[in-house]
Amino acid sequence: MRQQVCETQKIVLLSHVNADGDACGSLLGCMLMLDQAAKQAQKIVPILPNGLPKSFGWLTGSDRIVSGERELTLCQSLIEEADLILCLDLNAPSRIDFLQEALIKSNAFKVLVDHHHNPASEYFNLVFSDPEISSTCELLLWLSLELWGRDYLNSEVARCLYTGLRTDTGGFAFSCSQPSCFDAAALLVSYDIRPAEIHNRIVNTFSYNRMMFYGFALSHRLEIYPEQHAALFSFTLDDQRSYNVTSEDMEGLVNYTLMMEPIEVGALVREEQGKTKVSLRAKGDVDVNLLAKQLGGGGHTKAAGATCFMSMDETVKKVKALMGVEGQEPLKTISAS
Repeated sequence: MRQQVCETQKIVLLSHVNADGDACGSLLGCMLMLDQAAKQAQKIVPILPNGLPKSFGWLTGSDRIVSGERELTLCQSLIEEADLILCLDLNAPSRIDFLQEALIKSNAFKVLVDHHHNPASEYFNLVFSDPEISSTCELLLWLSLELWGRDYLNSEVARCLYTGLRTDTGGFAFSCSQPSCFDAAALLVSYDIRPAEIHNRIVNTFSYNRMMFYGFALSHRLEIYPEQHAALFSFTLDDQRSYNVTSEDMEGLVNYTLMMEPIEVGALVREEQGKTKVSLRAKGDVDVNLLAKQLGGGGHTKAAGATCFMSMDETVKKVKALMGVEGQEPLKTISAS
């Protein structure tokens, strides 16, 4: 791979739709390292299908990310003309949605760096995949050390990688059972990345609308099934429009279901135009990756999701069936006034 980087003229970096901290951190961390490793004549372009979430706009190099939604033709051309494509934090071309056809058709040398289950290895020339590792950012850190040692690690790269490590473990609350996760964190913190500042940028960024929406969600849209150790949020498009919130504003809300001691599996079902999004979280012995697969999605053991091309009501019914609560009366259901 080191030889590929040195000899390649056009490099494209890709990560998944609705990018999270691990996607953004690995994409930008990789780009910053390649900037140093590549020759001056080389062109390195990071692409996200629907652009960079505003909550990660503070990461170095974020202004270089090209959005597939805003510049579709350009992104398709860049992928088609690339000599080397690095896919980060995605296990299959379908995770880049409307850009997947361009990726599959491209004649570039394709490398996958990921930590999700069941990587679609047949689409890539080289695969680095380990679902036991905390995050793609952690995997990228160890890979870069093997390739270049510490030559291209600096505080800006370390901040990107730490961001992904911190977000994909929920602040070191899950997906961090391997000692290597904390070894990676210790190494990255040694680069003076100011972890408390990163925490504030990730967590303490609510708008008034988002805070009010969370209050509405907890009082009017949370269903609790204590006997089945399950809880569920569901939101229509009207709910979201009423508070002027986006999908990014709802990021992390599903985790509130697991804050209740008896709850072991939680879901958030969100209506979008023509489809419904499902986010699943778990603690204890529940594997939500298995549940997500039955909805056509996937992910990790404790955090997974799916996109369903069914109505909101049908999706909620399906999710409840998978959680074993269909037909059960929730502990509390409060209708919005």
